[in-house]
Amino acid sequence: MTFADIPDVHLGPVFITGGCGLLGFHVVKFLLENGHPPNEIFVFDIATKNNRHADVTYITGDIGSKSDVRSALAQAKPNVIINTASPDAIRPGKEVFERCNILGVQNIIECAQEQDIRVLVHTSSSEVAQQSYQDIVDQKEEPVLDSPVDGSVYARTKAIGEAIVLNANRQKGLLTCAFRLTTLMGENDMILTKHFLNLGKTGRIRFQIGQGTNLYDFIYSGNAAEAHILAAKALLRASRTSASEEDSKRVDGEAFNLSNGEPWPFWEAARFVCREGGYPIEEKDVWKIPMDVLSFFMVIWEAIYWVLTLGGSPPVTLKMMKYTAQRRTFDITKARERLGYEPRVSVADGFRRGVQWHMEQRKKAQ
Repeated sequence: MTFADIPDVHLGPVFITGGCGLLGFHVVKFLLENGHPPNEIFVFDIATKNNRHADVTYITGDIGSKSDVRSALAQAKPNVIINTASPDAIRPGKEVFERCNILGVQNIIECAQEQDIRVLVHTSSSEVAQQSYQDIVDQKEEPVLDSPVDGSVYARTKAIGEAIVLNANRQKGLLTCAFRLTTLMGENDMILTKHFLNLGKTGRIRFQIGQGTNLYDFIYSGNAAEAHILAAKALLRASRTSASEEDSKRVDGEAFNLSNGEPWPFWEAARFVCREGGYPIEEKDVWKIPMDVLSFFMVIWEAIYWVLTLGGSPPVTLKMMKYTAQRRTFDITKARERLGYEPRVSVADGFRRGVQWHMEQRKKAQ
């Protein structure tokens, strides 16, 4: 039996950290659209001016401050915490990554245990078990690595944070699980969809890294939000029973890969977004740049930039470019079987929704 086969469970008050970010916004949206009372939804974020919903309570605070977290939880008195807080994976730097992805996670767990909160659903990353920038093909939920993705600080801190969450399972009454997300997109996406549209607007979409056959896993943010709610309900139900599930059905203490289960060639996705946004380009007009050629010039460019800026890194790096030519797919069987997760919105529709949102924002700004 999967969670989809059992009667529904009312979540009660829900506390979403990072609730003004892309995923957090969609978690709140999913709850509201499925009848959850807005007065039982509490959003905690370091900035709460953007990505808001009416009648939801917003609390401004720093996840790295234990007193901020404790005070916000005391106000919300939730049954469930959904931790979607995560800085941009590219720019912020070591101090911000550690404060949010490690210290912030510790603060959430300790405060949740102090206040007898029963459930924590944590957003991790598919990078936590990624060895390097080599191809990943239908990878299952491998153990986290000490130094994933060739020593990436973001990936390392996310791996540490996930381990903290799962090790806290069934400690002082708290049940936990973690989702290893692939690349998010959809409405309010200010990273991937915006970047693709900028490639089209500037004409840079004519340049492609590699042959463009590499399949890549994306996930529509609304699908990811639904999975988090499914997990919260499963954990809440488990917290009300004394018997633990057999290992093949357990949700608590488990990590789950999460994608749309529908990999696309990376550069096909980029051109699709550009076409939807009014920047079409035929594949015959695309210039394909071999990765080894790009690597040679990017290493030189990054070295020059580092010298000129006294230690800075350029807006686009070789590490970022490597992802665009890498095959990167993950097995989501576990989420399907144990949570009843099925992506409702396709990759194509998810990108269309994201493009439409950007076009609406552009009209508003005119």
